Amino acid sequence: MTIKPSISGAMRTVEDAQYSVTAMYSMLPWDSPYDENGNLVPDRYQGWVNSQKTNYLNALANGNHTDYKTYEFFGNLDFDIKITDWLTFRSVNNFQYTNYYYHSYGDPKSDGSAGVNGRISEYQSNMTRRYANQLLNFNKTFNKHSVDAILAYEFKDYQLKTTSAVGTGFASGFEVLDVAAKPEAVGGSLTESAVQSYLFRGNYSYDGRYMAEVSLRRDGASNFGKDARYGNFYSVSAGWNINRESRFNANWIDVLKLRASYGIMGNRPGELYPQYALYSISANYDGIPASLISQVENPSLTWEETATLGVGLDANFFDDRLRIVFDYYNKYTDNVLYRTPVSGLTGVTSRWQNVGEISNKGIELTIGGDIIRTKDWTWSLEANFGHNKNVVEKLYGDNPDLEIIRLNSVAVGGADNILKVGYSSDAFYMREWAGVNKETGAPQWYKTAENGSRVITENYSEADQVIYPPSTPKLFGGFNTSLRWKDIDMSAVFGYSIGGKIYNYSRLEYDSDGTYTDRNQMKLKKGWNRWQKPGDVATHPVASYNNSSKSNQASTRYFEDNDFLKLRSLTIGYNLSLPQYYIQNMRIFFAGENLFTITGYSGVDPELPASNGSVVGTAGPSVYPSTRKFMFGLNLTF
Repeated sequence: MTIKPSISGAMRTVEDAQYSVTAMYSMLPWDSPYDENGNLVPDRYQGWVNSQKTNYLNALANGNHTDYKTYEFFGNLDFDIKITDWLTFRSVNNFQYTNYYYHSYGDPKSDGSAGVNGRISEYQSNMTRRYANQLLNFNKTFNKHSVDAILAYEFKDYQLKTTSAVGTGFASGFEVLDVAAKPEAVGGSLTESAVQSYLFRGNYSYDGRYMAEVSLRRDGASNFGKDARYGNFYSVSAGWNINRESRFNANWIDVLKLRASYGIMGNRPGELYPQYALYSISANYDGIPASLISQVENPSLTWEETATLGVGLDANFFDDRLRIVFDYYNKYTDNVLYRTPVSGLTGVTSRWQNVGEISNKGIELTIGGDIIRTKDWTWSLEANFGHNKNVVEKLYGDNPDLEIIRLNSVAVGGADNILKVGYSSDAFYMREWAGVNKETGAPQWYKTAENGSRVITENYSEADQVIYPPSTPKLFGGFNTSLRWKDIDMSAVFGYSIGGKIYNYSRLEYDSDGTYTDRNQMKLKKGWNRWQKPGDVATHPVASYNNSSKSNQASTRYFEDNDFLKLRSLTIGYNLSLPQYYIQNMRIFFAGENLFTITGYSGVDPELPASNGSVVGTAGPSVYPSTRKFMFGLNLTF
């Protein structure tokens, strides 16, 4: 019996006192936060063109800040029991506890808190995760046969408890809630979830030439309806190392392997209680507690299942100097989980449902090799390419023309997503931009005439919504290279995307044709031009103060290509052996990340989403730029 206990812990603190990202974008460039003597000007400074804005640097000068502190504890108690030479019992048990604390101070003199004479906010959460895996492992080799199998039970659960409080009214400089004259708000929550699984996996190999694997599992999750809480899943796969066959005599081929697999896996919704009828009991009416319905139940909500067929080829040539990996996959998902819109008469506007079936077909190809390989020199290069096609195959219901439109689903600019058979599940649904009237400079959109043809209108409300292609790129991937000369080495990693689209919502605010006069406006990129006089062929309509033409409303106008080439990382290092100092190896290195991006996109970064990574294919109005990092390091091996 072998016991493997372990305990670890960590503490992280963050002191956040930074400039407002939104203000950095929106402040007019000639409205300086400083006067001629270098002093901060007051909020709503009459010397500014836009005298209604606040000077966000005043909040920092007044001491506004936010602090975060996290304590983490990890404990493991694992053990192995060797029953025989070919049978082992293994137990994995771990516990994680995380305490998160948030403190925000808004000084009574700062604009955001002056109306309540200062604000202090505090939030604390306690999260626990438990995980247990009890596994019986069979491993035996006889003659040319090898068998490896496991039989296991797995359980994991999660609990998060939060408390929060906000107090207002206090003397400047005090930062504890006890000094607040008025409790503004209190809050708290408790969320829990659990998953348990029974599984079997078996591997068989004959003489290193033929390989097969089969797996079966039964998963149960707490965030499904009582009628369909458990799902059964399986997979089978096989491989053939052709180069190990006795009749194979191509010496220039080092590896030639065929692979094939088929399996079904399950997916759960991203929320913990999507199956229940829920009520919000935190509401009140004139100080009297009240409850409001917040979610309609769906007891039959069940697992989303994806069946995947995959075939692949691995090949190495010329003493492994050329390497190729090719994969083709066909994924078919049924019982797709989707939050669908419903009538808001009851106060609930959406409901989790299993809505249909979606297919994804694609290929992935990796080609790499050693261009130079000598005693002192090595130069390797590798590139990978990916392509995926996504199609909605079926929507459940009696109407063959059924559409599921998720209003404002991208959370910005009124753009909608749509599910419709024959189209991508990432398709957008919005008004179609028709350009600029050459004679008047007026914005134009398309509408559908009575005969079904598409005609131009200059009235935004007359334009009808159409299905617009998805944001998904047609080709994506990356490439990397490494170069070594004696003890000096260099490596670089690049990423790219071709054929994708991004909905640049920031242009609704910062490329608004004069609609918004209280915020900065972007400089037109190369190739764009503003209408000035009759006959101009322009990309942008005529600009006017407080423009009311709705030219900046949500439409396909703000879709842009998000093709890019990005240098993700670059590392240069030097290795030195110093045995006289008992140092086996000393490595000095310099590394950089996010060093450059080549793109025609007018926004900050074609890879940055609207917020928190939750929105694909959109960019918000106050995106925090990608951080460029430079690092210098020293590694010692004794």
